[in-house]
Amino acid sequence: KELNLLNKKLLKTKEKILKNTQKNKKQSDKISLKNTQLASVISAISHELKNPLSVIDLSLEMLKDENLKDEKLKNELLEKISRQSLKLNALTHKLNFVFNLNHEALQMQEFDLFTLCEKIVKNPGFERVILRGKSTRVKADEFLIEQVIINLLSNALKYSQKEVILIAQDQKISVLDFGKGIEKNQLKFITKKFYKIDTKSNNSFGLGLFLVKKILSIHKSYLEISSTVSQGSKFSFKLH
Repeated sequence: KELNLLNKKLLKTKEKILKNTQKNKKQSDKISLKNTQLASVISAISHELKNPLSVIDLSLEMLKDENLKDEKLKNELLEKISRQSLKLNALTHKLNFVFNLNHEALQMQEFDLFTLCEKIVKNPGFERVILRGKSTRVKADEFLIEQVIINLLSNALKYSQKEVILIAQDQKISVLDFGKGIEKNQLKFITKKFYKIDTKSNNSFGLGLFLVKKILSIHKSYLEISSTVSQGSKFSFKLH
């Protein structure tokens, strides 16, 4: 009888140890995954910083050359440094925005989505945008939704030489372009952090659509994407 009790106690102890081992393994796996993700983010940020810093470094080295007398070239180098500095500033601003965005940061208010779009399309650079739709009221963070629409329009204009259609109606926004479209196997990646469709582009941080996804997520909305290669793409989202 005592032997049976001892066996039961040993079995319980064994089960407890096994559960703890499994729990520790899960925690270890989580930590390992977080470390991998962190390393990936650091690597991506380093890659984004590398190009503008290289341009600045090279330009400064050329400006240090005492034999450089060409004033036009000097001005061009200074202009390069200025452009790359602005680019670095934009990157740090976007990174700060992305990593600090949460539900607590929302400033919810009621506003007209069509009126907001009218204001956006008056901005320089949006001359090819054609606005359609009608007055429609929503409750959201107006500043953040403005960033979403600007990001979607900027992307559409970047990949299309033709007009871009912006539709605001029934609490929904749709952006249609007639550009080169997106390959089906890329669609699931384009909202990932630091993902670029055009890897040769130096004018993109790969944060635009990730930012869009995050802003919509904290508004309990999501981005709908449909695209046909050589015909164009459509990006939509709905608010309440």
